[in-house]
Amino acid sequence: MNDRGQATLEAALAMPIVLLALLLIVQVGIVVRDALALAEAAREGARAMSVTAADDDARAAVRRAAGPLDAGRIEVDISSAQVRGDAATIDLSYVEELRIPIVSKILALHLPLKAQATMRLERDRPTPPPSPSP
Repeated sequence: MNDRGQATLEAALAMPIVLLALLLIVQVGIVVRDALALAEAAREGARAMSVTAADDDARAAVRRAAGPLDAGRIEVDISSAQVRGDAATIDLSYVEELRIPIVSKILALHLPLKAQATMRLERDRPTPPPSPSP
């Protein structure tokens, strides 16, 4: 029997499996990076809420701190803390889609990522001015 070319054939058969495993490892790294970015965005939003006591400022801080995430797809839920010392909680949700082309064709997953941060308000929420009477 002739063994010429056996190693080449084995390498050719194993290469797609090894490549797919490496791409899966890279995809896991991307998901972990995005989960950390979401946690950082939650902290930034909670910090903005604690300093300014304004929901819009907290949402804007979350969008700015989103980093590699698509800021438009982040769902923001803000607790209704009212007075100084109350805890303001920011809950974020994001659906991660697989980004590596070959992996996303094989696995069509949508991974829900969640993050939460809580900080105490440093000032009272501003009260809206009374509406003028006619």
